[in-house]
Amino acid sequence: MRARMRIAAAVVSLPLLAGLAACGEIQEAQQGLQQANQQLQGAQQSLDTAQACLQAINAANFVPNFADPQKAQADAQAKVTEIQQLADQTADETLKQNLLDVQESVQQVADGQIDIEASAEWTSAQLDKYQAVTTTCSRLAG
Repeated sequence: MRARMRIAAAVVSLPLLAGLAACGEIQEAQQGLQQANQQLQGAQQSLDTAQACLQAINAANFVPNFADPQKAQADAQAKVTEIQQLADQTADETLKQNLLDVQESVQQVADGQIDIEASAEWTSAQLDKYQAVTTTCSRLAG
C-alpha cells in the first residue's frame, strides 16, 4: 500500500515539476527578450547620435559665397535656422554648444557683418568651429 502511495505521489507531482521547469524556461526567455530590447535601444541611440552628428557636421561645414553679399546673407539666414533646429534636437550638451557657436558665427554673415574683405578671417574661425563639431562627434561615436 505504501508503494502505491509513493507511486501515486510521484505521478501527481510530475506535472507540477514539469510546470515549474517550464516556468523557469519562461523566465529565462523573458530575461533574454529584455536584454535584446536593451541592446536594440542602445543601437537606436547610437544611430540617433550618428545621424545628429552627420547633420551637425554638414551644417558646420557652411561657407557662403562672399562674392555675392545678398545671396551670402540669405544662405546664412537659412543655415542659422537649420543650426538652431539641430541644436534644439541635440541631447549632447557639448555638441549643442558647438552648434550654437557655429550658429553665432553664421549669424554674423546673415546680419551683413562679414564682407568679402573679412571673409578669410571669418572662414578660418569657422574652420575651428567645424573642427570642434567633428571632434565632439568623434568622441560620441567612440
